[in-house]
Amino acid sequence: MRFITGFCAVLSCLTMQAQNLVPNSSFEEYFSCPENFNTHHREFLLPGWRPANIGTPDHFHSCSWGACDVPFNWAGQSNPHSGSGYVGIYVWDNREEGRNYREYVQTSLLEKLQAGRKYRISFYYRLASYAAWSIDRIGAHLSDTAFALPDDEVIRTSLELSVVRSDAKPPDGWQLATVDYTARGGEQVLTIGNFFDNITTRSRKVNLKKGKSPMLEHSSYYYIDDVSVESLEPAPADSVVRWSDGKEVKPDEVYILQNIHFAFDSYKLMPNSFPELDKLVYLLQRRPQWLVELSGHTDDQGSDAYNLNLSGRRAAAVGEYLIRRGIGRERIQSAGMGKRKPLVPGTDEQSRQLNRRVEARFILQQP
Repeated sequence: MRFITGFCAVLSCLTMQAQNLVPNSSFEEYFSCPENFNTHHREFLLPGWRPANIGTPDHFHSCSWGACDVPFNWAGQSNPHSGSGYVGIYVWDNREEGRNYREYVQTSLLEKLQAGRKYRISFYYRLASYAAWSIDRIGAHLSDTAFALPDDEVIRTSLELSVVRSDAKPPDGWQLATVDYTARGGEQVLTIGNFFDNITTRSRKVNLKKGKSPMLEHSSYYYIDDVSVESLEPAPADSVVRWSDGKEVKPDEVYILQNIHFAFDSYKLMPNSFPELDKLVYLLQRRPQWLVELSGHTDDQGSDAYNLNLSGRRAAAVGEYLIRRGIGRERIQSAGMGKRKPLVPGTDEQSRQLNRRVEARFILQQP
C-alpha cells in the first residue's frame, strides 16, 4: 500500500486532447459563498487558489446575494467570461504617493511542467466597471515553488506572460492574455497580477459617475477568469504514469488519498478536499482505460453498522465528485469497509486519524 502525499502525480505523457493544469480554473468552486470584499489576506479562501502577498483578492460568484454577487457587485457589473464566478484584484493604486499596493492570485498546477515541452498559458481579464483608473498591463509568472510575501507591494520578478498595451485606454469587455511557452522544467506555481510599479505602469483616468465605489476612486481593479495552462504537444509513445517521487503507478495497487476531509460525523465533503480530488480527476482523464475502485474506512469508534454505512457514503461522495467533474459513472465503484480494516492498531487520536481514510485502486479496463 502506498501513501499519495498531496496526491501530486507527474505524468510522462498527455492525451491528444489538451488538459488544463489549473485547478478551479474558472473559480466555480468555493469553501463558502462570498459575502463581502476581503479585508485580510487570510479571508481569501478559494479551492486551489491563494494570495501571493498580504494583499486581499476577492471572489465573486452568482451564489452570493451581497457585495460579491455576479453580475452586480461592489466593484462593478460583469457576467463571468464563463461559468458562475471570477476573482478580482487591485492592479494599481495611487492613494498614497510612493506606495504601490498590489494584489495577486496564485495557484499550484496539477503537475510540474516538463523541460522542453511547449505550453499555452492564458487567462481572461476585465477592468471592473466601477474602477476610476485603467492601466496598460497585466502578467503572469511561473515558479517552481509558491511564495507568500509579507507585504502588499509590487512583486518584482521575470514574467512568462506579459501584456503591455500601447496605451492605458480602458479595454472593452473581457480580454485574452496568452503566450506559448517552452518549459525549463519543474515549474508548478502560477501567479497573476501587475508586476510593475506605478512609475512604469501607464495609467489613465476613467470617466465614471461619482459615488459608484469610493474604494476604487484611486485604483485600477481587474476581474480574472478562465485561467489555463495546457500542453501544445501530442502524447509521446511512453505511457508510464509516475508520481513526483519517480515511482510508477500501476493498476491493482491500493493508494491512500491524502487531504480528503469530511464534515464531522458526516459524509459531506469539505471544500478543502477539492484540490486533491481535482488531481484524481486529472489522472483519470489521462487514463481513460482505467477504472477506479474507492473504499471508505472509519476508526474504531461507533457501532459496526453505523461505521459501515458512514464509510460507504463517504466513498460514494468521492465518486459523485468525480462524476460531477466529468468522469463516467461506469468507471467508478465505491464501497464501505467500516472499521474492519484498520491501517494501524491503536485507539489514540493519531491512530484513529490514520484509520479514517479513503483508498483508491485503479483497475485496467479490459477491451
